[in-house]
Amino acid sequence: MIKRRRRGKTTTKPLGNPGILLIMEDSECIVCFSKYNDEEQRPRSMPCGHTMCSLCLERAILEQSKMCPKCRTPYSASSVKELPVNFSLEGLVKSLSTSNKLNECTEHQLPVSHRCTTHKAWVCKICLLEDHSEELCKIITIWEDFNIKKGTKLNKSKPLINKFEETCQKINDCIKLFKKVIEENDEEIIRCETLVKRLQEDIQRKKTSKLQMEKNYDMFGQKIKALKVKRRSYDKAVTSLQSSESIREVSRCSIDVQNEVEKLQSISHELENEVDLMLQTFKTTMEPSMEHCLGEHKSSVKDGRHHIHVLQRNTLSKSIPQDLQFSDETNPPLTDGMLTFLDIAWPNQNPRRVYMKMIGNTARARQHLLLVTGHLGHSYKGLQFYNPNNEGRPGESIVIHPYDGDEAAPLLKDVTVNDCVKFDKRKAGLISGAGWDGDRNTALIRIYLRNDSGRAIRAPDSCFGEVTSGLEILQDIAKSNEIDEIEVVDCGVVTLW
Repeated sequence: MIKRRRRGKTTTKPLGNPGILLIMEDSECIVCFSKYNDEEQRPRSMPCGHTMCSLCLERAILEQSKMCPKCRTPYSASSVKELPVNFSLEGLVKSLSTSNKLNECTEHQLPVSHRCTTHKAWVCKICLLEDHSEELCKIITIWEDFNIKKGTKLNKSKPLINKFEETCQKINDCIKLFKKVIEENDEEIIRCETLVKRLQEDIQRKKTSKLQMEKNYDMFGQKIKALKVKRRSYDKAVTSLQSSESIREVSRCSIDVQNEVEKLQSISHELENEVDLMLQTFKTTMEPSMEHCLGEHKSSVKDGRHHIHVLQRNTLSKSIPQDLQFSDETNPPLTDGMLTFLDIAWPNQNPRRVYMKMIGNTARARQHLLLVTGHLGHSYKGLQFYNPNNEGRPGESIVIHPYDGDEAAPLLKDVTVNDCVKFDKRKAGLISGAGWDGDRNTALIRIYLRNDSGRAIRAPDSCFGEVTSGLEILQDIAKSNEIDEIEVVDCGVVTLW
């Protein structure tokens, strides 16, 4: 309890929140310490900002003591009504009085201080002594009751809080996914912009070549006109051969005509070279685009190189008719070092690319070229891997499943077990045949994943190619438990180096 002196007498107030005590002090007159009301003791503000009740102000005006009792600032009002009512403070006093009545004991008109959990009632200090002693009832303080209710509310809110946190985590995951998709789209846009820029530059070069050709044709026309003029002069000279002067003119015209003919031949040769260049450019740049438009090939550009993908059409039957087999004269064009690729995908994952370089101009290499381009209807597309050999040991290798099931029949007539490049030692990345039945299974290929300096490659497994990039992808396949579900989803040839 705290004590306050009010005009010679001591009053008591219960201890409480310091903020509440300050509000209670502001609700009293600073002179008579009476509570403000909306009748005779209305709060009125002085020019200095302090407040007094109407009775004290009226008495001070009558006594000619027109000075703030708190800050000693004088004021010149001759009547209480000249000083404004502090309506904010008056409203606060009304609210405080209503709140105090709600928190008072209805029987003793004293502030409640405890709660009887036995009778579920709020009690004052007198109630504790008379009807709710600690021997008969369970008594808790206001703060204890508040903490109990707060704990109950928190326990009820925990599932909602956990659900909210889970939702926030899902939202964060979605945001990360969206950011990743946006980054991938940005990279694709950059690649497309680079390709468009390259095409624009190519178009500009072709326009320049066209303008140069038109200029040369104009020059050619002018030369023709000049020759016609010279020819007319020559004809005139022929008709006047009887005079010596005419003979000299004919000689001079003949020399001029001969010079012009030589110039014309030079210009014609230059035009032929330019036409050949245009035709070559058309062949290297436009034919792949035309094939793409006709639905035969899909092409793409990666790392500055042009990739021709496997033919997009229905495959033929597994048995190859005799008239569709390539002969020596119709074998596909192959050069030593030609680059091919396989796109390999795990279930529900993006494809990963393996590049293979051809070694030598062998029948096995030409057969491999047919399988990556699909020109005979069969290709590596859709094939799986199997038969990992020497797993985790030197000379480890893996085999691509045959295109025709289990037969592995050759696509070319001249494919034999000995038609390959011989290597003394097994080296990681080498591509060889995997035939184990003479010349019958020559469509199988084996890829070595680890070096084996102690063992040479057998004649049926002699090499025709080498992996230049992506060997780690094939090593992952050999270690995978899902090898039956991993397959080649695309393949093709790299045409621009």
